[in-house]
Amino acid sequence: MTADAASTLEHRGPAPPRAGQRRAALICAYPTPAALAVPDSGSVVGREWLDKHGLADTEVSGAHLEVDRAGGVLRVADAGSRNGTWVNGQRLTPRERVPLDSGATLRIGRTLLVYREKLLGGFDPAPPVGELVGPFGLRKVAEAIAGFECAQPGNVLVHGETGTGKELVARAVAAAFGRDQKLAAVNVASVARGVFESQIFGHVAGAFSDAKTASLGIVVAHDGGTVFLDEIGELDLDLQAKLLRLLENREVLAVGAQRPVKVDVLFVAATNRDLGAMVERGEFRRDLLARLALATVEVPALRDRNEDLFSIVQALWARAGVSAPPPEQIEVEAVERLLLEPWPSNVRELDAVLAAVRRVDPEPGLRLWALDEVLGKSDASKVALTREMVDAAVAAQGGNVTAAAEKLGVSRGKLLRLLKRG
Repeated sequence: MTADAASTLEHRGPAPPRAGQRRAALICAYPTPAALAVPDSGSVVGREWLDKHGLADTEVSGAHLEVDRAGGVLRVADAGSRNGTWVNGQRLTPRERVPLDSGATLRIGRTLLVYREKLLGGFDPAPPVGELVGPFGLRKVAEAIAGFECAQPGNVLVHGETGTGKELVARAVAAAFGRDQKLAAVNVASVARGVFESQIFGHVAGAFSDAKTASLGIVVAHDGGTVFLDEIGELDLDLQAKLLRLLENREVLAVGAQRPVKVDVLFVAATNRDLGAMVERGEFRRDLLARLALATVEVPALRDRNEDLFSIVQALWARAGVSAPPPEQIEVEAVERLLLEPWPSNVRELDAVLAAVRRVDPEPGLRLWALDEVLGKSDASKVALTREMVDAAVAAQGGNVTAAAEKLGVSRGKLLRLLKRG
């Protein structure tokens, strides 16, 4: 045996999963969805830079914005532009350098840009996920659902805050499985405990006093399709046990029946609650959570994908039968205000606000005064923090970073990041 043949190969170890490509980007949230590569450090960009990316804006100066990426931190400064530069709703003084956190909103002229440190996927806007609009912020959702088409789990758990569109995600999941023709949506919290079994599993005639005729129940009626169980965290523990048996055996035993019936149903459950924490408190069965979460989809909050917001506004206008107004009837300051709102109830709340704005201001368009009328004056704490402001706040609080963060209206973690950047 030769020396080469006897040599030992280096053990490489398990290969990590391939992650989608992620790149820093400035995403145009208004007027047209587009993603732009962050300019090189030391660049001064303006109208020509936007034109090159198909974003014409005559209110942007030729030399409008200075970009600095020293130390891996993106900082921007107004380059002495005619119309100014805004970060998170506050105008910068010329040459004032401000670091951008991921998700920060940048306004130059009539263009709104959102900075993302790690944009997943390509720079082209993505199509809707079913009926859910998200040119850039739903990439992980789309990626998860695409994976279901290859390896189809029997159950899927969708998690997200209220108003994020969990039912629309469930419908997109059903479509990926080819099971969207027969879909039943059940709000678990709205079904009375005493009739849950009868509605879900069905009953035979005479099973109880009001059961004059038999009922198939929702699951059997949607055999070959999808059952969407919304607010699954509200289900009583004893009913959780009955649902677990259904998920394990794919058999339905109707109330009063002697023999179970086999079913082929995709179950999609959704919740805005932390089921893991509920398990630890004894409020949710661990084995049921394991069954439901064979595959999971996390739906991001609207505040975490504000680059999608104006595209969602346009979709909500269309759904309400409102014609999209021309650009001259939309104030960029109004769109900026929308991007800076926290939206605790997400798209549902945005839809309600847009409806209220139409009542206050029935003329076509979107104007800041009408938004202020509905939302109240904007939160003055939403400012672009400079190092000088941070140092002053920390000094005023005697070096107490937590107290300084509360004073500035930001998290302690964000304040520490700003201090570290220098």
